[in-house]
Amino acid sequence: MASPALRQLELLQRSLYEKAFDEARSLVAGTSKTILAYSAEFEKTLPRRIIRTTQLEILEQMRQKRFILYGDFHTLRQSQRGLLRLIRAYVEKYRTSKIVIALEMFKAKDQAALDAYLAEEMEEQDFFAHISYHSEWGFPWQNFRMILDYAKQKNIRVIGINSDNAGRDSLAERDAFAAQKLANVALELPDHKIICLIGEYHLADKHLPAALKTELKNQRIPASILRVLNNIDEYYFKIQLEDFHLTSTEYLKLKKDLYCIMNSPPWMKWKSFSMWEDLRSWSMSSSSGEDFENDHDYEIAYDDSFDIDFQFLHFVRSIAEFIGVSLDSSDIETFHVHYAPDGDFFDLLSKDEQLDEEKAYRITERASFDGVYFLPKSKKILITYISINNLAEAAGQFLHAHLSGSNEDTGDTYPDFYRRIIKSAAGMVGSKILNPRRKCWELNDASRFLKRHKGERLEGAAETRRRVARAAITFNTWMSRRLARKTNPNFVTPLESFLEVDESSHYALSRHLGQILGINIYRRVIANKEPPGRIRRLFKQRTDNPAAAWKQVFTLFQLMP
Repeated sequence: MASPALRQLELLQRSLYEKAFDEARSLVAGTSKTILAYSAEFEKTLPRRIIRTTQLEILEQMRQKRFILYGDFHTLRQSQRGLLRLIRAYVEKYRTSKIVIALEMFKAKDQAALDAYLAEEMEEQDFFAHISYHSEWGFPWQNFRMILDYAKQKNIRVIGINSDNAGRDSLAERDAFAAQKLANVALELPDHKIICLIGEYHLADKHLPAALKTELKNQRIPASILRVLNNIDEYYFKIQLEDFHLTSTEYLKLKKDLYCIMNSPPWMKWKSFSMWEDLRSWSMSSSSGEDFENDHDYEIAYDDSFDIDFQFLHFVRSIAEFIGVSLDSSDIETFHVHYAPDGDFFDLLSKDEQLDEEKAYRITERASFDGVYFLPKSKKILITYISINNLAEAAGQFLHAHLSGSNEDTGDTYPDFYRRIIKSAAGMVGSKILNPRRKCWELNDASRFLKRHKGERLEGAAETRRRVARAAITFNTWMSRRLARKTNPNFVTPLESFLEVDESSHYALSRHLGQILGINIYRRVIANKEPPGRIRRLFKQRTDNPAAAWKQVFTLFQLMP
């Protein structure tokens, strides 16, 4: 039997989906009947029967097939991340880099510029200008850059498959053009596998797959094609919700040579589209017809005319509704979002917040790395990348600060370390309520990372991750010994080494520990192993003094498996 929290989660997810879907479709309906018709054709051909499978089966199918067509939802970061994870897993499992990544976002005529960018012979902004990225594609660059960064790292070739006129050509014309480019590269590189990322509607039976089969037949190339979709709405609600707390990604077999990856609730993809459309509309209306100077201005610039506050408060209220607390609007509107894509928060933190330089620097770096940082004392949200997950995490932390009065910057160094852990736990719970597929780096991930890189020389972010992984495992062992004593002292000072790692890694250790605790308590409540009130206590319990901060961390670790 489903737990009360799980039933409530289903109701919340359906409500979020219906609102987001209606909002997004109203935007599409006003701009393109062709897209609606293409989407209807796509949805009509979707199989109704689904079978759960594994990533291993999809990887084996990739090994057997020459062409892999991956259906993308351009505004949803999890969509592009799903492809990257698949490519990375394939490369690691079969130890090969004989892959070509074909991307709809680039025109074929811009191949020389793309090659120069990948070879680091062209700066990013020059590359944008050369290919007219903002006007010809314009979807969030960060979502796609991670694929290109991986291709650079592994020396994997990337090609553009969009037609010269791109969006001005019909969708059918673009399918035919892409099919020709895919077939040509197969002839040019007969020992390479071709993995193509293209808008999901192109993958209906009669669209790109049919065009590619025709082109391959004409060029006498075997039609060995695998299709992989992702986050199809109707499949999400067919999957038993009991699995929400068990896995962040599920793999479905729809029929022969057709699979689907589920790594995000469907409301998030439609909300990501609406947010992108709002931001794009504002940018275009405020630019006076001038070209944008950089990608961030086009992608996510906003002022009061883009109501990010409304989106943020909607998330706060949704989390509050789930945990069963009532909010007075006047009480929760005392916050301010500071957006800076370059992470330039130092003056704000050192002058307005009056933090010392070291602390201001650490928070600035954390905000730049994670995309978001919440300051409980002044209720400021620092954002370098606007995404649903970032806003959801900040909403959870904001609600916790509002209900508990918690502040991580009291000047008491060791208690503040515990308070940051609790703040991160609340942020993870809040984001998991809104996005049950949200992942975090857990202790077993830390162990695998250390094992994978044992004896290697790492630098930069990779070396920081290794230090944090070691510290997280050590902290868990240290806490386990405390728990084994079956005592709960008023306050226990953590080892100096934990604080050193936390500060030198710009608070990464406390963030990871908090996320681990948050995801655990969420799972336990959803699985009916803890009452829903357990989450409510996390958000409401005060941590004014050191003993209270320590006690809450101690209690959360008692719930760990």
